[in-house]
Amino acid sequence: MSESLREIEQAMVTLWMNRGAREKFLQGTAGKKARQSSVDRLPPEQLAAIDKRGVRLYAGLLNFGHHDLMLSIYPGCAKLLADKWERVVDGYLERFPPSHYNFNRTAARFSEFLAACGDRYQKKFPYLAELADYEWLELEILEKDVEILVAPYEPLTQPEQFATLAPVVNPSLAVRNYRYPITNIVDHLRDDCCLPTDVEPKATAVAVYRHPHSHQCKFLELGGLSARVVEASSGLRQSYSDLVTLVVSLSGERDPQESIVELLELIDKLQSLYLLVGSVKLT
Repeated sequence: MSESLREIEQAMVTLWMNRGAREKFLQGTAGKKARQSSVDRLPPEQLAAIDKRGVRLYAGLLNFGHHDLMLSIYPGCAKLLADKWERVVDGYLERFPPSHYNFNRTAARFSEFLAACGDRYQKKFPYLAELADYEWLELEILEKDVEILVAPYEPLTQPEQFATLAPVVNPSLAVRNYRYPITNIVDHLRDDCCLPTDVEPKATAVAVYRHPHSHQCKFLELGGLSARVVEASSGLRQSYSDLVTLVVSLSGERDPQESIVELLELIDKLQSLYLLVGSVKLT
């Protein structure tokens, strides 16, 4: 592509995606002030050749599509922000314009945007960026390019199984540690219940993964023990003996036997939920 064509392409993308640059162009002031955008850098004859009606129409169609996409992915955020939602989305699209062939990826950095630029909204909703991350995760997991193979699993009943076998973690799994009770917040928003005016911080661990058969996205809030076991299993492959050692070390003055029984029940549960997808023999 020649440099001239590249400049025109960049200018058109700016006109479609950047409201400020588009308004300057439609008002006929592009190129007359300090050169700040790719539109201002075009020669006057090229600016004059651009169809203003076409710019307005195409920008409107793109904006409608992007807003519709954002609403479908972030319904909870939209409900919280109410009449501010449209303005926030416009600000996000200007800060992070689409740059990926996958249309859904347009929405990928919304949580980052809110954390960096959403001070005025996070004062009222300090959990807003975490809520956006939680809502984005469903699409992230559904589009994750991994094959989920379910390996054989039998409940652990023999001592040798603990040292020779390790759990297989669902490869689509993502674990998040939030500062706020995100799952409770989401439940309130889905049920159209009013949130408390002052939601207190509460550390919350959430596992998100894809079911290997239904391919649906599953959200599971993890307790303290569950979170440690899942995080340990998600790193370097851990034998069941390693997990027993971990759980006993965390049991404090509690009877180690009770902790081991709780671990075995947890493993069976996580296997039944397909967060764990079988066992593999260690070499």
